[in-house]
Amino acid sequence: MPRNWVFFMRSLNKTRYAILGVLLAGPSTGYEIRALMGRSTVYFWRESDSTIYPTLKALAKERKVISELAYVGKKKKEIFSITERGREEFRAWFESPTGSETPRNEFLLKLFFVTDRKEMVRLFQERLEKVEKTYEEYRKIEERLENLAGSSLKTVRLKALRYGIAQLGLEISWLKEEVLEHVDR
Repeated sequence: MPRNWVFFMRSLNKTRYAILGVLLAGPSTGYEIRALMGRSTVYFWRESDSTIYPTLKALAKERKVISELAYVGKKKKEIFSITERGREEFRAWFESPTGSETPRNEFLLKLFFVTDRKEMVRLFQERLEKVEKTYEEYRKIEERLENLAGSSLKTVRLKALRYGIAQLGLEISWLKEEVLEHVDR
């Protein structure tokens, strides 16, 4: 793969790859894509309607996806399918090195600017509550996934989920230590 192609791919909005990846599983409407992402990738890759639908239109214009209209009763639905061109682009992206990531974490941004111990403890406690809640959500998802029979993606999805569980567990431990350290002073 030419070096300039890798640079080009890193500079593209990655929304297109999230959508193409979903469409690899089969044809879907924009609503179905959004709903699937809302129950799965949202925990590590958030997309909104304002990015999904325009990206679908752009992918259709580039002939990476095709769409057809279907009627369910009187309701018209646009169903998108990935094309061979779309599969090729997805494969090229998937096989390319992962780009650098700049996470956005409002908790860390606020912590960076905190000037008062009381505010810092409040931030730690607030974050701890949120992280523990997310941790419990992940555990419930893990239990549901473990109970799925015969899913070919089960093992991979569990690995991704357990990565998140491990990260949250580490953050919970760190936050508890920080809260105890600063509350006692």
